[in-house]
Amino acid sequence: MPSAADPKVAERYPRSVALLHWLIAALILVLIALGWFMADIPKGTPARAYYFNLHKSLGLIAALGIAGFIGWRWRHAPPPPPRLARWEARIMAPARVLMYLLLVLVPVSGYVEANFSPYGIRFFGLPLPPWGPDDKRLYFLFNHMHVYSADAFAALLALHAGAALKHWLVNRDRILQRMLPFG
Repeated sequence: MPSAADPKVAERYPRSVALLHWLIAALILVLIALGWFMADIPKGTPARAYYFNLHKSLGLIAALGIAGFIGWRWRHAPPPPPRLARWEARIMAPARVLMYLLLVLVPVSGYVEANFSPYGIRFFGLPLPPWGPDDKRLYFLFNHMHVYSADAFAALLALHAGAALKHWLVNRDRILQRMLPFG
């Protein structure tokens, strides 16, 4: 992996990576809101099936984008950040690791969960038959993993967005601008 100290490393992310970041961010926000909304829809109603299948379909698209983003990031060093306060520098690496862990855990646990139920996944109406047995214990395990990791991820995303806004509005450094696709 290239070093961020390499003089050839750009000051900002490539436009395609920045666009992918914001597309994934928008999808994730929709998925979180949809997940919270659909939890209250009564079981056995057509609306519940519709929203669950929409959530699964958008989740598969987000998972593909996440895989692409992580694949790019695996092969490329990020642009070097501006000088950070000591406390920010200390929490940046573990926060990034946790972010990537949850970026993988949330969609994988949701996908696996769906395959241990009789419903499987309907990708925008196209049925993808479940590859696992209808196993209530495994479904329960992966469902709880999906829900709790998604809630933790939502909290981490709020911190991530808050930190970006702090750097933009208070510090007035260029951390946020590194990930903007234009300007």
